[in-house]
Amino acid sequence: MVNLEDYLKPLKATKKERLEALSFIRKNRSRPQQLFNLAINSSAKRSHIYAAWVWELYLMEDLTRLDGNWIKLIDEISKIQHPSMRRVHSKIIWLYLKDKNRYKTLPKKEKERLINTFLEWILTENKAAPLNFSIRILGFFSKDAPKLRNDLEEILLHSKRTFPKGIYPAIRTVFED
Repeated sequence: MVNLEDYLKPLKATKKERLEALSFIRKNRSRPQQLFNLAINSSAKRSHIYAAWVWELYLMEDLTRLDGNWIKLIDEISKIQHPSMRRVHSKIIWLYLKDKNRYKTLPKKEKERLINTFLEWILTENKAAPLNFSIRILGFFSKDAPKLRNDLEEILLHSKRTFPKGIYPAIRTVFED
């Protein structure tokens, strides 16, 4: 049996090869967990980045596939430094939490961990996509947390930090009212 990491190493970033890798994952029941473990590996080797891209495609088919790995994702996400991996995981979390039932049942401790992670990403990340998703996620939480809303206002509207132009629509969604 081919090692998943070895399978992913030579692949290119083309959509065609990502879809082929997704097909490879679907053919074996043990592969999705291996894929997740590679996708959250913070060392960000080429195979880990690629695994994150394929993991995103896999979850986009059915977000409930994340249910069994949700806690582990929250445990590991703050360690991820690579912008492409941050994009994937922040997008997945944003889509996952858009489901009002998941958002409403999220324990306070998990919310706090996500808030801390995504606040740090807003302060340290330079790429538009992970910033965009981080802001949108924090926008969910800010509706129930006035202090967070004030912190976001200070960081996003009043700080001297310059953000990529692509994140301004996300900022507007947080401060719509």
